[in-house]
Amino acid sequence: MSRFTQRGEEKTVEYDYVIIGSGAGGSVLADRLSAGSDASILVIEAGGSDRNPMHLVPKGFFFTMHSDKYAKRFDAGPFGPNDCVDAWWRGRVLGGSTTINGLVWNRGWAGDFDSLVEDGNPGWGWDTFLAAYREIESFQFGASELHGGSGPVSVEITAPAEPVSEAFMASSAAIGATRVMDINGSDLERAGYTQFSTRRGLRVTAATSFLRPALRRPNVTLMTRTEVARILFDGTRAVGVLARRRGEKVEIKARREVLVCGGSLDSPILLERSGIGRGDVLAAASVKQVAESPNLGERLNEHRGLRFMYKLNGRTAAENGFNPLVGSSVKQMTQGAKYLVRRDGIIAQGSATCLLYFKADPTSDRPDTIGFFNPISMKAPTMHNDKLAVDDEPGLMLAAYPLRPTSQGNIHITGPHPGDPVAIQPNFLDTEEDRRILSKVGPRVRELFASGPIADLVTEERVPGSGVRTETDFEQLGLNAGSSGYHPLGSCAIGPNADDVVDARLRVRGVEGVRVVDASVFPRQPSGNTSAPTQALAWHAAKLILEDA
Repeated sequence: MSRFTQRGEEKTVEYDYVIIGSGAGGSVLADRLSAGSDASILVIEAGGSDRNPMHLVPKGFFFTMHSDKYAKRFDAGPFGPNDCVDAWWRGRVLGGSTTINGLVWNRGWAGDFDSLVEDGNPGWGWDTFLAAYREIESFQFGASELHGGSGPVSVEITAPAEPVSEAFMASSAAIGATRVMDINGSDLERAGYTQFSTRRGLRVTAATSFLRPALRRPNVTLMTRTEVARILFDGTRAVGVLARRRGEKVEIKARREVLVCGGSLDSPILLERSGIGRGDVLAAASVKQVAESPNLGERLNEHRGLRFMYKLNGRTAAENGFNPLVGSSVKQMTQGAKYLVRRDGIIAQGSATCLLYFKADPTSDRPDTIGFFNPISMKAPTMHNDKLAVDDEPGLMLAAYPLRPTSQGNIHITGPHPGDPVAIQPNFLDTEEDRRILSKVGPRVRELFASGPIADLVTEERVPGSGVRTETDFEQLGLNAGSSGYHPLGSCAIGPNADDVVDARLRVRGVEGVRVVDASVFPRQPSGNTSAPTQALAWHAAKLILEDA
């Protein structure tokens, strides 16, 4: 199926398909392609093993998301009048970012995907994505018109019910949101408990759902700790990749295709190092051009949102949220012991206990903002830190992000080697539309917390605090001290035009034998988190690849 040769210090291997990246795109492709043909398949992962038990624990992302051992840091910026810099972390471990993310299974809705078809990309509408979701999901409450009941990805809902979250969701009616049981069941203004990619309280990753089953087949091989330097071409036809593994150069031949699944940050810079991209960018980085692709690395799109933290003064212990339960190492150990027995509670949850979809601008035709709610507050201004450092007093937090930002940034290489710096300019709030929506988020959030049962539980607004008053204040706060959603995309965007990076079959224009199958091909945010949409995208992409074979 594959062939291995060695010439001096250079090793050569041959496969039919070479998949670069083992995350949401690469793992799904490995499973689908190996089950659908006898073609030989190699999956290359730059990171190492995911065997650390911490990866199984949903709240383990506190310790792994910003770990140099399991993630790669990209610095975005400087941006804004204060020359801010944002740190973006992406998974560099088996399973990619699905192994270190917040586990939120957020699927988007019809308009997010039907717009792709309207743009001129046939076959990528809601019917395609819904069919994929139904095939890959094993939903907690079984199969339905919207969910699958026996797929490889287990999807569970936050449990058990939590009093502060219940009060928050009840109060969301003040800004037009309805409490629902299935947060992925509509595109209405709604609030509900989060759906997580977990199975009996343990993390489910793309590697556990797809790659490991694929590796049981004789036609699939995995290389970890292998960094791909560039794609190799014969003219404009991809013939393999050049990589470094355990200090040695390895030339890997691809008889059919090279499938790039590195994600929205690694995929465009790999293509640029390989000679695909804008001529001026490649020349400045001392890379010989193979094909012009004027929008490669452009159209980068990321959320920019606001964080809110309130102090709690509940009448009962249950109404004081999670802080008192994990406020010391002893309490954290107690919760850990309970988790080991019951597989539920705070440790069994990902990055948000419940979700809120609402209209920051009441004139919007659909929800324009998502809120990630937790009955917990942190000493740091964000939940994403390297330890569970909660407030000494009871509190809660909400991170609110405009769902479909229109500002576009860019990511480009500065040199020909994997270790050379990467230049990222996010261009946050670069459009009037983004500034307008974000400026209205703060007042709407405050309206919610001043209403209904949650108003009886909260006292002081700790973040951002009383110093932020006007819509203009919120706009400036978002730019200078806002939070990013960890959902970059668009850097290899799909489109029907000659200057779009990939076509409707995800083939890279200007060359042969290369496709991109990851979140970078989405030209717009699919209304929230990108893990589920990317797995559905890869599920359908495998069908296209097999058809074209």
